[in-house]
Amino acid sequence: MGTDNDTQRIWDAYKVLIDTRNLEINLFWQRSNYFLVLNTGLAIGFFNVKEFPYRLAMAIFGIVASILWLRVSLGAKHWQARWEQRLRDFEKECFPRFEFFSAGPERIEDDAKKGLGFFESKSYWFKNLAYKWALRKPSVTFSMIMLAEMFALGWLVLVGISVYLRNCS
Repeated sequence: MGTDNDTQRIWDAYKVLIDTRNLEINLFWQRSNYFLVLNTGLAIGFFNVKEFPYRLAMAIFGIVASILWLRVSLGAKHWQARWEQRLRDFEKECFPRFEFFSAGPERIEDDAKKGLGFFESKSYWFKNLAYKWALRKPSVTFSMIMLAEMFALGWLVLVGISVYLRNCS
């Protein structure tokens, strides 16, 4: 690797990459929680208010908030993916034996199986089923992005129902 100074700079760069990736993940969750609380508050208001103009206003604001949530989540996912890729590239070049971020699919699955206790002698069918699902690597950030989409769709449906009921009465 070179001199001690070069080695320290490489380690420092690796730490910056990890810290930046972790920051992006933390920001994703902070922002998602904010929008989730906002949408929940709007939903509570929507279902407790009876006057049509206020319900419609809350639903429209809910649509806007959900679309903003979706855009913020997608942007955060972009930056998270970017920094994770930089980590993989850096690790392959500077620390090829680490395989923390640069591990191949076989290593990742083997690590997960060991970590989930797949090789324990005694296990329960429900636990095995849940852990088999975990091995499919569901993305928690993708799930939150889907939730933002569902809120936007839900708000659209509520606007439609509200307008329909208003016109029918």
